[in-house]
Amino acid sequence: MSLKHVLGSCHCGTVRYQADVDLSKGTIRCNCSICTKARAWFTFAGGEQFHLLAGESNMSSYQWTPPGRPSPLLTYRFCKTCGVRIYGTGDAEFMGGKFYALAVATFDNVSTDELAAAPLRFIDNRHDRFDRAPEDTRLM
Repeated sequence: MSLKHVLGSCHCGTVRYQADVDLSKGTIRCNCSICTKARAWFTFAGGEQFHLLAGESNMSSYQWTPPGRPSPLLTYRFCKTCGVRIYGTGDAEFMGGKFYALAVATFDNVSTDELAAAPLRFIDNRHDRFDRAPEDTRLM
């Protein structure tokens, strides 16, 4: 495991964070309805690997319960000023407890080459299949 210390922010810079992520584990694109609308591209950090540096009071939250699930998996966090979705947070046993799904687009100190070198995995969460890619990934 090779952790990279990532600095990230929203578009206006009000919300800032730092996290340690393992880009060698890859990044994810998901086709569930909320990720499709947001064109989400993310990677994960454990609960102890994420620290919000600024902007907590300027954030809003959104929760969505996918069809067939009893409760939301993630709470999505946004900047109230610029509207950028910065991360989602959840707590799930299959993720090792508390975790953060960080929007790759919010990384400030990761180069294009580093992101391009990270494995990219597509997941078919629209059909509740984390173990496979959807048939069509062109718009993900």
